[in-house]
Amino acid sequence: MPDPSTIRAVECSPPCWMVRLALEEKGLDHECKLLNFAAGEHKSPEMLAKNPRGTVPVLMDGNIVVYETLAIFDYLEYAYPQPALLPNTNALRGRALTRLHEANNLKQVGMALFSYLMNTKAIDLDPAEVDHLASFLHDELFFWEYYYGIGHWASGSAIGLADLAVFAYVATAAHLGLELQQRYPNLHAFCLRMKERPSVIATWPSVWKQQPYSYLTEPES
Repeated sequence: MPDPSTIRAVECSPPCWMVRLALEEKGLDHECKLLNFAAGEHKSPEMLAKNPRGTVPVLMDGNIVVYETLAIFDYLEYAYPQPALLPNTNALRGRALTRLHEANNLKQVGMALFSYLMNTKAIDLDPAEVDHLASFLHDELFFWEYYYGIGHWASGSAIGLADLAVFAYVATAAHLGLELQQRYPNLHAFCLRMKERPSVIATWPSVWKQQPYSYLTEPES
C-alpha cells in the first residue's frame, strides 16, 4: 500500500492479480498472502530469501519457488496442464505465446502510469504528465482493440494466459477512469465477459471503490 499522503489510486498489483486469475482458472487451491508495501514486507529477509530481487508475485508450490510473472505462468501451465490456458496446436500456441509476450508492452506503459498515480502526492500531481503517460497507454491499447475485434479471446476460441494479462492492466486503467465503451468497444466487451468469470469475481480487488477514479477520464468536448 502507498503512503497515506499519496493518492492511493492503485491498491492492487496487476502482476499479482494475473497469477491469482491463473490459479483460479486452473481450479488450484491456494492461499494469497498480502504484503504491506509501505512497511517493506516485500523486501523482508523472508521474501528476499525467496526472491532476491524483492519483487512480487512469488509462487510457492511446496518447496518450489517461482518468481517473475511469465515464469509463474509457464510453470503453472507445465505443472498443472488441465484446464489448459495455452492451445495445443502449433499455430494457435504460437499466436498465444506471441500475444502473451506482447502483453509486456502493455505492462510497461501501464505500470509507468499506474506508478506515477500511486506514488505522487495529490498536491504534486501534474495533469500534463498524466496525459503524457496515458498517451503511451492509448497507443498500446490500439493493438488490443484490434485483436479483440478479431475474436472474443486474444489467441483462439478459449480464454488463455494473454487474456488474464490484458484484463489485469485494462481493468486497472478503467478503475483509474479510462472509459472503454466509446473509444475501445472491443476491449469493453472483453472486460464485460471477463467480469462474469468466477476467477474475476473471486479475485476482484476488495479495496477498489465502486465508482472509478477520474484520472484517465477525458473531458467532454
